[in-house]
Amino acid sequence: MFTVTVGEFGLVWEPLLPVTAWSVIGAELLVGGGLWFGRRWAIAVAAGLVMVFLCVLGYGIILGLDIECGCFGAGDGRTSLTLTQAAVVDSVLLVACAGLAWATRGQPLRSGNGESDQGIVENKGEEED
Repeated sequence: MFTVTVGEFGLVWEPLLPVTAWSVIGAELLVGGGLWFGRRWAIAVAAGLVMVFLCVLGYGIILGLDIECGCFGAGDGRTSLTLTQAAVVDSVLLVACAGLAWATRGQPLRSGNGESDQGIVENKGEEED
């Protein structure tokens, strides 16, 4: 179903629709996991995805497409948002990404093992007496 929704925008060559749709789903899952585990890179990637979504929604709005965007719903027509409504929600999400990035700006990055990288100091040529 999501593949059909992506195809309705007319931005992706038809043979690449399944790969594109699954790539978007995979990226969203990766970002969700990164945010869940407190990875700061996930904030930037989430903001990037939201900006891409806003561009696609804007394209659809400008062309006057009357399609379900598949955003924030099952895509069954009952709970789906219009393109304009989805653009408003995505704009709020972009502001939330900016707020989250600002709120975490001074915090240490987390390494892959879940420990903070702050406090690790390498001894570069200095000898202890």
